[in-house]
Amino acid sequence: MPVFNDRQLAALNRAVISGRILPVLVLITAAIAVAGALFVELVSPNSFDSLGDALWWGAQTVTTIGYGDVVPATNGGRIVALFVMFVGAAAVSVVTAVITAVFISYQQRRMGPDAERHDELVSVLERIERRLEALESR
Repeated sequence: MPVFNDRQLAALNRAVISGRILPVLVLITAAIAVAGALFVELVSPNSFDSLGDALWWGAQTVTTIGYGDVVPATNGGRIVALFVMFVGAAAVSVVTAVITAVFISYQQRRMGPDAERHDELVSVLERIERRLEALESR
């Protein structure tokens, strides 16, 4: 069972081509970073000196940059960190895969009629060649 139907793929294709997908991806990534930072502040309130440090950690972690200068200090915070790391890596991978698949699908659809037209032209050229050979042999 496909995850996306043709209508959804067409909409995604239009969003990728127009560039409208980029703000959505930024917002999703930011939401994951903020949610992770807030959750780690709830689970491990003494891990960071301020909410700003927690948000900085969330942004570093979800984008897979992670300098290591700011890290959760408790086991609960580290469990949240693992979740944010996996979600960040998965988000980057899924987004890359979806965009790549949309581009490939679009190119295949675009090339489809050209490939058929190419075969048709080759067939016409072969008929012309046979007729020329027949004329030359007379």
